[in-house]
Amino acid sequence: MQPYAITCVLLACISFFASATELPITKGMPFLSARKALIKQGWIPDPTDETAPDGAMKTLRNIGLLEVERCTEDVQYCEFNYKKNDACLIVSTMGEKVKDMRVDAWNIECQ
Repeated sequence: MQPYAITCVLLACISFFASATELPITKGMPFLSARKALIKQGWIPDPTDETAPDGAMKTLRNIGLLEVERCTEDVQYCEFNYKKNDACLIVSTMGEKVKDMRVDAWNIECQ
C-alpha cells in the first residue's frame, strides 16, 4: 500500500474517534444547554427501558427527556444516555429542578 493511502486511512480513523470524544460540554454547564449542544453535534438521546419511573425520573420523562437512566432521591443526581455511531455517552447532572441541573461529569462507554 502506498504511503499516501495509509496516511488517508489513519487520518480517517483518527477523525472518527476524535469526533466521538470531542464533546461540546463542560462541567457546570446547564444541562438543557449541554443536551442541545450534544444533539447538534450528532449525539442521539438513547431512551432507557424503565417501565415504571418515579420521582424526578418520572418528571424528566414527562417533559420528554426519555434518555434519563436514573436519579437519586436525596442529593439530586441524574444520568442521561446518548449514542453516536458506535459510541455511548453517559452525562451525569446535579440539581433539584430541570432548569437548575448542571453537568457534573460524563463518560464515553457502552454498557
